[in-house]
Amino acid sequence: MTKRQSGSTRQKRAGAKRSSGPTFSLDPYFACLIFGAAGLGTLKLGTSPRLLLLWTTLLVLWIAFREGQTLKLGYSFSEIGRGAGIGLAFSLPLMLLAFRSLAAAIPILFVSAQQPSLAGPAGTTIFASLVLIAPLAEELFFRDVLQRSTGLWITVGLYAAAGVILYLPPAGRYPAVLAAVSGATAVLGAFYAFLHERYGLTVSLACHTTVNLILLCIPALVGHLELFAR
Repeated sequence: MTKRQSGSTRQKRAGAKRSSGPTFSLDPYFACLIFGAAGLGTLKLGTSPRLLLLWTTLLVLWIAFREGQTLKLGYSFSEIGRGAGIGLAFSLPLMLLAFRSLAAAIPILFVSAQQPSLAGPAGTTIFASLVLIAPLAEELFFRDVLQRSTGLWITVGLYAAAGVILYLPPAGRYPAVLAAVSGATAVLGAFYAFLHERYGLTVSLACHTTVNLILLCIPALVGHLELFAR
């Protein structure tokens, strides 16, 4: 072997050592514990800022879990359309059947139990977050992190537990309401998990966004407009 070839080989080995340095990998169960601790530590915050903080925590945990891994972003408009169509077919009948109950309950769960009004920046922020931030944060963390690492059914259970943590302050005084919220979260979690398993992240994310828009935003916004018409 010539000196030039030997030097080239040493440079390749040195580069390989640098590229294979230690990288941080967050355990998915430990990430769930961090989220639970954040939920319990923010119980005294207002409903809107607390939810925004917890959804942001999910995004940060997803980034921490993904550190050092190659992230391939890919989507197609057909997948977005498929997810939106499934979400519309799933949520529209439910909204029509339970419109009044949703219109009454949603402002309390997402804005404030004491002042359940959608007026002002708090209401605007939280309902924009329901369509933009919440689906993205929840799908990235629970599908791209937990479901790939722990499997479908464990993820469904953890998603239901996260629903309890998210809505504990407004619904905690009413055990039946909290149980209903946890059950609904589990059903939705199983639905999104199935879509992710069969079609991928883009479809589950588009469906989640559509469901939040139809079931959470529209009833509360229309109900709020009706207050001004009286």
